[in-house]
Amino acid sequence: MRIIVVLTLMLVALITQAQNEPMITHFMYHEHVFNPAAAGNARDIHVGVLARQQWIGFKDAPSTQLINAYGYVPKVKGGLGLVVANDMLGKERSFSARFSYAYRQRLCDKAFLSAGISLGLLNKAIRGSELIFQDGGDQGAMGANESLFKPYVGLGLECKGHGLTIGASVTHLDQSLPKATVFRVPRHYFGYAKYDWNASKKLTITPAVFVRSSVFITQADVNVNFTFNKRVVTGLLYRSTDDIGGLLGVYITKSVLLSYSYDFDFGALRTNQSGSHELTLIGIIGQLKDKKPFQKSPRYMN
Repeated sequence: MRIIVVLTLMLVALITQAQNEPMITHFMYHEHVFNPAAAGNARDIHVGVLARQQWIGFKDAPSTQLINAYGYVPKVKGGLGLVVANDMLGKERSFSARFSYAYRQRLCDKAFLSAGISLGLLNKAIRGSELIFQDGGDQGAMGANESLFKPYVGLGLECKGHGLTIGASVTHLDQSLPKATVFRVPRHYFGYAKYDWNASKKLTITPAVFVRSSVFITQADVNVNFTFNKRVVTGLLYRSTDDIGGLLGVYITKSVLLSYSYDFDFGALRTNQSGSHELTLIGIIGQLKDKKPFQKSPRYMN
């Protein structure tokens, strides 16, 4: 029975997280983690931290911690960003740090198109000395701890305006799938869309969809958030890997959001874990000032 559970855990891990990019429920607040272009469309400086513990009850279950900071900087005529992420999955650890730059172009009165690039380093480490192999004489078995650094390269586009945000990106651009290994992460593709609908003066409804793919594996998240009186946020999530979840957030101040989410796998792992917890804290520092940070144009009579 234990062998079956371990094999199931490994299979689901491959589907949900072996894409080697963090899987987070609060994706609608952290687009910049997956798409450097999001930095170009930010009107303020956003700083966020996130912690996720997955599959409570499993030893060495996946866990994620990250720092996400980005915003538009008038002096460089674009957005700058920083992401530092740490991922744990069993005996494997992934740590990355990357900087991003995004150039923004006005499309019309209130719509902008941003193109971004992300550059950094990724470190993959495996505690091979703790692995147990069925065939102890296998010459290909990893018997020692191993670690490898590789470049992190990502590109993305994002269009934002009139309450609608649409983005697409690719990460690990330097590594093709056929030549990928445990240490050399293959390309990943991301796409997302969300829309802020002001249903009334006190209620904003934000449906969002987020899709990730490494070609041979594709996963989709569908989320709907409800913001009441600009102070309380509730949300529902469905993930195509048999996960459902809920979200509850509170704006401690107008510029600080504390949010918690819980999601549960009702598939093969439902009897062996008690769900996943995620906590994020986001602060909006305010736009870096310039004489005219968002310069108006007579072309649009504004």
